[in-house]
Amino acid sequence: MSARVRAAIPILLSLIAAALLFVGIDRVLERRELTERVTTLRGELFQARAAAERCRGSLVNSESSLREFDEVIASLRAQVDSFEALDPRGVPEDRYEAYMESFESYNDSVAAWESRAGRLRTAEAACRATVERHNALSDTLRAVLDSAGVTPREGAP
Repeated sequence: MSARVRAAIPILLSLIAAALLFVGIDRVLERRELTERVTTLRGELFQARAAAERCRGSLVNSESSLREFDEVIASLRAQVDSFEALDPRGVPEDRYEAYMESFESYNDSVAAWESRAGRLRTAEAACRATVERHNALSDTLRAVLDSAGVTPREGAP
């Protein structure tokens, strides 16, 4: 073997070792970045799921409250109708004051119902956005795991 070849062998072995070390370090860094990304996404997904569940619970309560309020309004409407049914010519004079109180209560309640219904629609839109964020995070986590060749456990996102 010539002196040049003998001198080149250690250099070549050093270059190969350096390349292997670089590839190894690069793989460790990639794995660490993947682990950090997955951990971050899982934390965000957990928070988004909790927010979506709170939102859903709040909507159920608000809808129930609005249905109860519907019953109050229906009762007030029945009172107004009963006054109006007393005489085909109109509400009798001696009952007119009570009729007007019922009528104004009914109108005020309808306005309050409209306000509550508007708030409920706004809350539903916010909840929809919360659920969509949760779903997007879940899809992102699946995509990250798929691209890394990792199969999530059964039932895991």
